[in-house]
Amino acid sequence: MSPHTLTRIGTILELRQLRAFVAIADHGHYGRAADSVGLTQPAITQRIKALERELGTPLLTRSARGVNLTPAGQALIEHARRLLLIEDRAVRALDDHAKGVVGRLRISYLTLWDFGAPANIVAEFRRRYPAVLLEMSTGYSQANMDRLVAGNVDFAFVGVSIGERRGIAIRTLDRHEMVVVMTPQHPLALMDRVPIERLRGEPMISVPTGVNNPLLAASLSWLERHTGESPTVVREEPPDQIAAALMRTGNAIALMTVHRAEIAQKDGLIYRSLLPSPVIEYGAAYLRDDPSPALANLLEVVDEVAPALPDALPAGNELIWARPGSATGVAG
Repeated sequence: MSPHTLTRIGTILELRQLRAFVAIADHGHYGRAADSVGLTQPAITQRIKALERELGTPLLTRSARGVNLTPAGQALIEHARRLLLIEDRAVRALDDHAKGVVGRLRISYLTLWDFGAPANIVAEFRRRYPAVLLEMSTGYSQANMDRLVAGNVDFAFVGVSIGERRGIAIRTLDRHEMVVVMTPQHPLALMDRVPIERLRGEPMISVPTGVNNPLLAASLSWLERHTGESPTVVREEPPDQIAAALMRTGNAIALMTVHRAEIAQKDGLIYRSLLPSPVIEYGAAYLRDDPSPALANLLEVVDEVAPALPDALPAGNELIWARPGSATGVAG
């Protein structure tokens, strides 16, 4: 086959004609080849005739024993197979992209929520879609929301109290009880459960602004509502430094989730539940109009791994922060 003819192959031939040609070469029979590609025998014959007209040379010959390749057909067949393989791979790649089984997702974990739903969701997504590249990071709620707004991540775990912003949705995934943490020598350690009003006037270590400002404000407001006065915040520390600060001060207290309070026990601290028990909500945030199929698949995994929470809280629990327009969060 001349170079001129090969050039014409790249610019003129239709892949459906080549597919018909390869099918006949493989089956050695027009009827069986037509069935294999979902055509009638007259239709596949017309495609071969069109292909031979374009190339200006016969590719197949019929005999009593079946269909054979001409010398030109033998020269073309392996090139045709490679072209069809490229097409098949391209179609699969596009199909995988449309289904979200390949691509990239940028996910940010929540620094204060390092167990449970986030790890389970990501692990299940990796299992189902191993070809999707996941770029992982971590941060506090405020930083994660800022990254979403800036377009630096596609999906982030956050405290629900951070609040939705324009174009960003938040799904509530879990609720965590807050407890009071202290040294074993603290007077409140003698109680099994601490009535919230007993925190009035107690020196308290708080997280600084920038971690989750709405939650910090809501927590201080919730305490003030129940104790009758503003909390006595004596210092602010990053969440990972609060346990050490409690050990140094000796007489201060702090509020933590049960999970982080259990970790603080390794530093020699103890914790007690409160009456009523304050509860905070964690969730996942993402752009509402993100067209990514991979993100759509991740949200399906979220629905399965972390089903919707019940509206009502257990008796004696109160949400520190509730979505605007929702119930107060007070169980009754």
